[in-house]
Amino acid sequence: MGKTLFNDALNQNSMKKLRSKVVRALKREFTFECTISSRMNQVILNVKNIDFEQHLGQLIQQTQLIIDKYFPQREEHLCLVIQTNGNQQNTFKIWKSV
Repeated sequence: MGKTLFNDALNQNSMKKLRSKVVRALKREFTFECTISSRMNQVILNVKNIDFEQHLGQLIQQTQLIIDKYFPQREEHLCLVIQTNGNQQNTFKIWKSV
């Protein structure tokens, strides 16, 4: 039981580090105007001044490309949320590497 809790803590720390690195990479490379943060095991992209439905595919694609570029060998799934200042939101996962 103690070993399982220890492994869970290591895994949580590893995931937190990955999310923080992903946030930094996205802030460096993302071309849409937005605020990027990490909260509750998710990477949050709060985009501004766009037609959400029209650009959602581009937002997801650019996010995936940046993450694949900087973190091609991931051991954890990433949960991302793209949202606007209004009430529009899309949640998706980028699966760990095989």
